[in-house]
Amino acid sequence: KKWIRNQYLTNEGASMDATGKEFVDDQWNHIVSSLTNEHKKKIQGPIEWIRVHNLPDHVYFNHSQHVTVGKLDCEACHGKVAEMKTLRQYAPLSMGWCITCHKETKVQFNENPYYDSYVRYHQELKDGKRDKVTVADVGGLECQKCHY
Repeated sequence: KKWIRNQYLTNEGASMDATGKEFVDDQWNHIVSSLTNEHKKKIQGPIEWIRVHNLPDHVYFNHSQHVTVGKLDCEACHGKVAEMKTLRQYAPLSMGWCITCHKETKVQFNENPYYDSYVRYHQELKDGKRDKVTVADVGGLECQKCHY
């Protein structure tokens, strides 16, 4: 609890009042409840985090762009994690793997305001001139999208 208390004092710049004590207790209770359950009453300590995916330092990856804008499910890159007995790397996450995905993945235009500016593609789809628009078509193969 001490680190929560110290953080509260640092952020609020005040002494520990009733509001602060309530805040610290509330935060601590949330932490305890996230680390325990009806079968495991005692906290055994934090779960050791082991890096599974290790991209080079010169590569930038934005989960939000893929999940929020691209509407991809986590399983597309990470596999069915809930069904894995031991967490493992599902996809190679190599440059070739990413480029193949960007060339083949259909852009989800429907109800996706991010892509409203691509009016030409919307019209070509409507007119039947295209059956899909890929990530590559909207600039998804530009080097600086992933490399800096």
